[in-house]
Amino acid sequence: MNLGGVRLRGSAAAYVLLEDAAILTVLVGAFAFAHFGRVEGLVTLSGLAQLLALLLMVKGTFFVCGLYDFRLLTARSEFWTKLTAGAVLAAALVWATWVGAAGEGIAAAVFVVAFPPIIALLRVLHEWVSRSPRMRHRLLFLGAGPPARRTAREILDSRSREFELVGFLGESEEERGWRIGGRPVLGVMSELEQVVREHQVDRIVVAVQDRRVGMPLEALLRLRISGVEVVEEPRVHEEIAGKIPVEDLRPSWLIFSDGFSQGRVRDLTKRMFDVTIAVIGLVLSAPIALAVALAVRLESPGPILFRQTRVGAAGREFTIFKFRSMREDAEAAGKPQWAAKNDSRVTRIGGFLRQSRLDEIPQMWNVLQGTMSFVGPRPERPFFVDQLRETIPFYDQRHAVKPGITGWAQVRFRYGSDESDQTEKLRYDMYYIKHYSVLFDLRILFETVRVVFQKNMGR
Repeated sequence: MNLGGVRLRGSAAAYVLLEDAAILTVLVGAFAFAHFGRVEGLVTLSGLAQLLALLLMVKGTFFVCGLYDFRLLTARSEFWTKLTAGAVLAAALVWATWVGAAGEGIAAAVFVVAFPPIIALLRVLHEWVSRSPRMRHRLLFLGAGPPARRTAREILDSRSREFELVGFLGESEEERGWRIGGRPVLGVMSELEQVVREHQVDRIVVAVQDRRVGMPLEALLRLRISGVEVVEEPRVHEEIAGKIPVEDLRPSWLIFSDGFSQGRVRDLTKRMFDVTIAVIGLVLSAPIALAVALAVRLESPGPILFRQTRVGAAGREFTIFKFRSMREDAEAAGKPQWAAKNDSRVTRIGGFLRQSRLDEIPQMWNVLQGTMSFVGPRPERPFFVDQLRETIPFYDQRHAVKPGITGWAQVRFRYGSDESDQTEKLRYDMYYIKHYSVLFDLRILFETVRVVFQKNMGR
């Protein structure tokens, strides 16, 4: 199941539905207890709307607390910290909302008492089941070169919940017995079928650097027909890391790969989404924008708004608007510089604006103009684009869609301050372009809220 650009396993999807049912059951049970078993008050349009609002409130709280990232195995201490924070905060919000909006004090109290232990039991059971090796795909890498090592490192470093790495098959006899990330090179490619049987492999990852020599095509065909999945290394890397390894891709992979679907209907839907959110955002943020403008004016001399030329969709240049967060003489030397995480040119107010993303408020005007979208690759300056397109493969492909105020790279990667960081950001940008949809945009917006919330809470 693909949910908002992120693949969700069947077991995780089933658990989410089970958890939703449990939350609704506790809400209805609490209401019934408070009304002596009568639930007629919920079987109305307003009652159902009330239930849905409370359910979404709980799920939103869980999302912000990071409880819906089922890709990775977390440390037990982190698991309990997230679960405790999510359960307590959700219970408190439901109590405050149910009491304040509907006067359901008794029902709210019952929910506060019953919800945390029930949700904790469900989460513990899911964690126990999902940690079982039987729930994971058993992977064997065909090849032990840099591409295989790169994806193996992603699997091992991230403690993937979905994949169990069995080992590798080398392309030469000299590689037999090597250990990569603690996993062995079990033999050579001619021993493929034997290794698959012995280690109960259910997915073969083809990461052979030179496919013209020694590829066991007949063995791969027999295994594929017998039910063993055979996939290319970039696809597994994409599933695990949420990014595409552009530096080693062949153009044919991009040409024949699924995804990268666009069209008038999708573009129109995205545009309607952008305009609606931008109008609402500009109205709601107006008081905050006035306060920010005053703070910027009082702290340092210079304009309140920062204007700069950036490269947008199809390589067209446009002017981006932001609240100024740096000194006016930030580039007095006349040469463009990368913005760094702890940049000395950033003012005190500017540091807060950047961390809270409030400096991006004026870019909603860019969205209304149509030069930007709410979600997409962050636009770069022409000076840097000219440099990066010469050194980073497929760099210009990020201009296939409109740039965004936030993006997949922004919620998954740190602040990019050099060329290597730009390569990493492109990997995430290409993943977004491949999977982009309004549902994926919504996910990224929620992820942005979660990231900003956690940063400002000091996590």
